[in-house]
Amino acid sequence: MALNIGCCWKGLLLLSFLLICVNGQTSGPYFMVMFPAVIKSGSEAKLCASLLKPNESLVMNIHLVHGVQSTLLLQEKAEEEFHRCFNFKAPLVKAESVQTMKVELQGETFRTTEERKVMFKHVQVHPLTFIQTDKPIYTPGQTVNFRVVTMDTNFAPLDQQYSKVVLEDSKGNRIGQWTKVSSTRWILQRSYELNPEARQGMYKLKAFIGDRMISHDFEVKQYGKS
Repeated sequence: MALNIGCCWKGLLLLSFLLICVNGQTSGPYFMVMFPAVIKSGSEAKLCASLLKPNESLVMNIHLVHGVQSTLLLQEKAEEEFHRCFNFKAPLVKAESVQTMKVELQGETFRTTEERKVMFKHVQVHPLTFIQTDKPIYTPGQTVNFRVVTMDTNFAPLDQQYSKVVLEDSKGNRIGQWTKVSSTRWILQRSYELNPEARQGMYKLKAFIGDRMISHDFEVKQYGKS
C-alpha cells in the first residue's frame, strides 16, 4: 500500500491542501480526501472526497478526532465512483488546536484507515476603517475636510473611538493631531486649514485604533506649478 501526500498554498490564510491517496491493488479501490491543513476557527471549511474503482460495496467514514471526542463529518456508501465536496463547521478554539482527520474505508473484503493532522487556528478579524477627504488635491491655504468611518466585516458602520488622528506634511512633520476622538453616528468628521505657505507634496492622514494604524494620502499643490 502506497501513500502519497501533495501540498499547495492558496489564499490569504495560506491554506495547505493535503491529498491522501491509498491504493491496495492496481484494480482499486482508490480514495482521495482533500481538506485545508490550516483552518480558521469557527469558519465554514470545505472537505472533498473521491472514491475511484470500487470493486465492492464500500462505506467511507470521515471523522474529526480531538482527544476522546470524535465527530462524524461524512458517511458515504457507494458501489460506484463518486466525488463530493461539502462544508463543515470548524470548531471554535481560542488559540491553536491540532486535531486529526480520520478516514475509514470498509467493505466486505477491504478495509483501511488513514489519519492526517489538521490545525484549527484562531484568527482575529479587525473591523474595516476608511479615511476620506473631500478632494484629492488642495492648494496652500485651503481647508482639508475629512472623515473616518469604521465598519464590521459585514460592512455595517460602527461607532468607534480613535486613540489619535494625525496629519503629516510631505516631509513627515506632524502638523495636526486629535486625541481620543470618537465617531458620531458612525462618522468622525474633522477639518484642517492649510497654511497659505504650506509645503507642496503628498500629505498623510493617520487614524489609530489601539495598535492598528490606517492611513490616507492627499496632495497639496499650487495650481500652475509642477
